Amino acid sequence: MLASPLVTERIHVGNAAADALGDRGWLLGHFKPEGEVRHSEHVEVDHSWVAEEESVVMTVRWPSVSGYAVT
Repeated sequence: MLASPLVTERIHVGNAAADALGDRGWLLGHFKPEGEVRHSEHVEVDHSWVAEEESVVMTVRWPSVSGYAVT
């Protein structure tokens, strides 16, 4: 069954690991080109991690600001 053109314009199908390589692990956010289905000013999809042993993890994230980076 083929998806309608409207659906294919709004849905991105791919491999998260491959798609995130160009943006240091990020999949969705303001840094994707405008008009691209993964561009969003409202949400960013965080990186992944693995706990190597039983752990308690507290993560604090803040919105990134376009043009800002820690060197």
